[in-house]
Amino acid sequence: MGADLTLPIFDGLSLDPKDHLIDLETDSMERCVDVRVYFWQVGDMVRTMDEDPDSESQLDFESPDDPESRLEYDSKLVREGREHLRDCMAKGEG
Repeated sequence: MGADLTLPIFDGLSLDPKDHLIDLETDSMERCVDVRVYFWQVGDMVRTMDEDPDSESQLDFESPDDPESRLEYDSKLVREGREHLRDCMAKGEG
């Protein structure tokens, strides 16, 4: 799964403002259950937008049924999503 299930889930009940911020500068947030899903979705969206519409979609993993291959692919999407958001923030976008 790639997520660290020992970390607390952002349930919105914390009164500490720091608990509601996502740190885009470090990869530590890539292991937070709630944030990992968000980064994955952004990475998938960016990858879909970058694909050549005339080519067949090529998955970056050899076998979708192989858990290790799937985890590696998911981790790439999470990293791409975080980096995309970080780059957008640096440009003053979003």
